[in-house]
Amino acid sequence: LRGADEIRSMLRERLGIGSGEMTGDGKFSLIEVECIGACGSAPAMMIDDHLHENLDPAHLAEILESVED
Repeated sequence: LRGADEIRSMLRERLGIGSGEMTGDGKFSLIEVECIGACGSAPAMMIDDHLHENLDPAHLAEILESVED
């Protein structure tokens, strides 16, 4: 949906994990879900309790940089 395949690929590459896996440091897990209640603002992802909507590659990179530190 709306670029989700590209976002998924970027997450897999950047984190070095596949769906259902966790990074070696335990900081990130990648879980694909059918719906997180953001149909009108897809693609979207949750990090902790924060919903990130209308993702594109540049926005995703910014988000990951802010949480990887």
